[in-house]
Amino acid sequence: MNILICGFAGKMGQTIYNLSKRYKNLTVTEGLVLPEMLNDYKDKYEGVSIISNINESKNADCVIDFSFHTVTKEVLDFCVAKKIPLVLGTTGHTEEELKFISEASKKVAIFKSNNMSVGVHILNELIREATKRLYDWDIEIIEKHHNMKADAPSGTARMMLESVKDVKKDINVVIGRNEGYSKRQPNEVTVHSIRGGGYVGEHEIEFISDSEVIKITHEAFSKEVFADGALKASLFLKDKQAGLYNMKNLF
Repeated sequence: MNILICGFAGKMGQTIYNLSKRYKNLTVTEGLVLPEMLNDYKDKYEGVSIISNINESKNADCVIDFSFHTVTKEVLDFCVAKKIPLVLGTTGHTEEELKFISEASKKVAIFKSNNMSVGVHILNELIREATKRLYDWDIEIIEKHHNMKADAPSGTARMMLESVKDVKKDINVVIGRNEGYSKRQPNEVTVHSIRGGGYVGEHEIEFISDSEVIKITHEAFSKEVFADGALKASLFLKDKQAGLYNMKNLF
C-alpha cells in the first residue's frame, strides 16, 4: 500500500515516515509540504516524492493527514475524486469542516480520531465505566501539551468529554476558570489546558467526592504511539466501504 503523508515536514509526519519503515506491507511514497518548504525537502528522501500540491499525487493508495484543519476540505476533495481512503489525525475542526468530513465519508472510507493511541482508546473505556459507577462525583479533566500546540482543549480532552457525555447526558462543560467565576455546579465538567516545553501529551481525569479522589492518567512518552495507530488505521481501511471509522472499529 502506497501512503501519501499530508504534513510530511511536521513532527508527526516525520514520525509516521520513520516508523513506516518497520511495516512490510506499506510504503510512504509521497509527502505533502508547504510550497515554501519544497526546496528544503525535495530529493532528500529516497523513494519519496515531495510535493506542495496534493493534486500532484500520482500513486497514493491511502492518505494520512496530520497537517492543519484548514487543509481538510482540500484533502477530502482529493480523496473523493481519486476514490482513496483517508486517515485523519488532524484536530480542531470547525462545525463546517466536520460537515465536510461527514459528507465525504458517504463516498470514501475515512478513519477519524483525535488520538490514534491504543492506550487512549482504553482510557475512554475506563472513563465511561468510572462515570457510571461514580455518577454523582465531581469530574475535572487536565491536559498538558508542548508549547507549539495550536488548539485547546486538545482533541483527546474532547474525546474524554464525549466519553463522560455518553453516560451523563446533561453535563455543563466549562473550558478553564476565569476571574469572577462562581462556585462549582453539580453537573459541571471542567477542562484545564496546560502548554509548555516539550510535553508530548498527558491527560488526566479526576473523579472527586467529599472524602476521596480517583485519578485516571494517560501519558505519551513518544509520538510513535500516535504514528503507529495511524499506520495501523491505513491498513485497516484497505478495501473498506465508504464510511466514517474510528478507534472502536480498529480495536
